[in-house]
Parts: sequence; structure tokens; C-alpha cells
Amino acid sequence: MAISKKVAALAAVLSLCASFGANALEKLRVGSLTVYPPFEYLDSSTGRYEGFDMDLIREVGKREGFEIEIVSMSLDGLVPALMSGNIDAAVSALTITPERSARVDFTKPYLNAGLTVMTTKTNAPAIKSLKDLEGKTLCAEIGSSGALVMKRIPGTKIRTFNSAADAFLELNEGGCYAMLNDGPVNRYFLKQPASKSMNLTALDFVVSDDFYGMAVQKGNKKLLERLDKSLASIKADGTFDKIYEKWFGVKPAAAEAAQN
Repeated sequence: MAISKKVAALAAVLSLCASFGANALEKLRVGSLTVYPPFEYLDSSTGRYEGFDMDLIREVGKREGFEIEIVSMSLDGLVPALMSGNIDAAVSALTITPERSARVDFTKPYLNAGLTVMTTKTNAPAIKSLKDLEGKTLCAEIGSSGALVMKRIPGTKIRTFNSAADAFLELNEGGCYAMLNDGPVNRYFLKQPASKSMNLTALDFVVSDDFYGMAVQKGNKKLLERLDKSLASIKADGTFDKIYEKWFGVKPAAAEAAQN
């Protein structure tokens, strides 16, 4: 009788372990520059990464059965990390560019942020187009799409910084004339209490489209298809609009209309 009980107990334990194994989530290592609010940032009060992109990739995780592990790294380290296999995906307000697309694969675009000009209130009246930035010293977040566009403006000197926030601070101090950066980030920064005493403003005109995509290692078609499928369903059932409105205060259609 004692042996029977032991066998039964062992069987129960094995069954429980098998159940846990069957329900275990597949881990997805997601690289992100986590100092880019409102898309990704560390909430110091909770120790949790928050933001638009964080909500979006966690929703993908729910739908695809992924355990999302956020790996904080620099923007210019994301593509090399994907290529080496140190991360599975990059989700970091990452603009789809020809240079990046030659090295990694992107999902279909999930957002058009639009590059806009951030400058001082003093300089703003003199800037009507990119031509007005020719020959100027400009600030840029290293590895950003704004930095790539600014390098094509004739005669410019580009000063690079590890984060957009650092670049904004230098711009405010007069260390550069202006910078190109993602429109939603510019607007979000200017709404923060700390920026109210700063001499900065974001101009209304959109310099160029800035399409964001999630990136995976070149040739990882299986993961790419899963991400695309989830993003499509998130948009189709209205979840995307809810996440967007949570972080930007308006629906995507209203934001796009304001840019045009």
C-alpha cells in the first residue's frame, strides 16, 4: 500500500511537471533603447519598462505565446545584436531605412511618426524648410533616422548624443541650431513639466516620413510572419488605437491629420 501511494505521488508530480512544460511560454528577447519616452523608458517607481512600444510588444506576446524579455541597449547596438543572435527582435521606435534593411528584416510598418524640427524659440522664425538648416551645427541622437537625414543637408556639422533628451538639453544651451527628431517624441518632451522652463519649440512641418518597424535577424521568416500577423490583428480589432491614444492623447488618424 505504501509503495502504491509513492508511485501515485510520483505520477502526480510528473504529470504536474509535464503540464508546466506544455504551458511554458517561448521567450522572446527584445532589444530596445529604453530612454526614449513615450515609446520606451524605465519607470523608476516600478522598475518596469513602459511606453507605446512596450505595450505593443507585450500585446504581441499575449497573442503569440511569448514571454517578453526586454534587453536595454544603445540604438546603434540593436542591429549588431540582431545579427549576432544576442536578441531575437528589436522594438525601439526603429525607423525602416535602406541601410538597416540591408542587414536585418523588418515587419510591415506599424507607425509613421514623421520627422520634425526641434529648435529654440529664438531660431524658429527663421526656419521654414530644410534649406534653412544648411551650413548649421545640428544636434542628433546617435544612430537615429534624424541623424541620417541631417547628414545629407549641405554644409552641416552634426553633434551626436546618446539620447534625444541629451540632444535637447544641448540645443537648449545653444550648442547647436536645431535637430531633426521623431514628431511624437518632440511633442511629448515639450509637454513634460521639466521642459516648461526651456527655450525649445517643435515646428509643425513634417520633413519626411518616418516609418517604424519591428526588426528581426535577416532570414528569420517564421518570427517575422508571427510579428506581422499579430500587428495586423492588433490594428484590426482596435487595440492599436487604444494603445496609441493612451500614450499620445489622440487617435492615430487625428495625429496624422495634424501632421499634414
